[in-house]
Amino acid sequence: MLLDSIENKLRTLFEGTLDRLLYPGISGTLSSRLVLLISEKIASEPTDSRRAPDLIDILISPEKWDAWQSARTALDEAARELETYWVEQGYTFAHAPSIKVLADPDLSAEAVEIRIDYAKDENWLGKTARQTVPRQIANDPIPAHAYLIINGKEQAALEKSVINIGRRSSCDIILADPLVSRDHVQLRAEQGKFLIFDLSSTGGTFVNNRQVRSAVLKPGDVIRLGKTLLVYNQEFPGSVETKTTYLQSQPKP
Repeated sequence: MLLDSIENKLRTLFEGTLDRLLYPGISGTLSSRLVLLISEKIASEPTDSRRAPDLIDILISPEKWDAWQSARTALDEAARELETYWVEQGYTFAHAPSIKVLADPDLSAEAVEIRIDYAKDENWLGKTARQTVPRQIANDPIPAHAYLIINGKEQAALEKSVINIGRRSSCDIILADPLVSRDHVQLRAEQGKFLIFDLSSTGGTFVNNRQVRSAVLKPGDVIRLGKTLLVYNQEFPGSVETKTTYLQSQPKP
């Protein structure tokens, strides 16, 4: 079948990268879903339009962002293969098709969603582009006056775009808890919010009593690492000023 040919080409492209970087078998799943969703989108259009969709968004967990970016070359080549295939079938594109990888904090670590559409106008394209997680995390705005309350006693100000938390002496916030891993979690400022990522810790990371691999933090969220409780909060303009303890990396002797 004709669709099998393009599906096999995509699978071959993805096998050497996505299967290795993410998990075995994703190349076949992603290939079949891409071809199916594009075919369904074409079928939903008037029969005389003969236009193929040129916008392909792959939504993934922020936790897997770096792995997907390592597969950028394969994704770009896949977009070219898709264009070649549908042009050969007599379809046209308003723009050369592209595959964008977008981070969705609501997705679990292994979840992948695909969105197919037609480019409509510049405003619509702008909205899509703004959803992409920037590569330079340091340029993302850091939530103002954000801090953690540690076991109801100390406060740690969150004034960096990337903050490592654990028992290791080089962590930004060091927790003297034997049940906390040396590198337990990382906080990242992304799109004006702090996201928390579990760094394959031994005991796991819990936000509001729910184990998570990644989550967007909101004021009042309770984070549990081992026996340590951290409450995430922000002081908004007009709030009562409190004394803050800065727990930064300690210099080596």
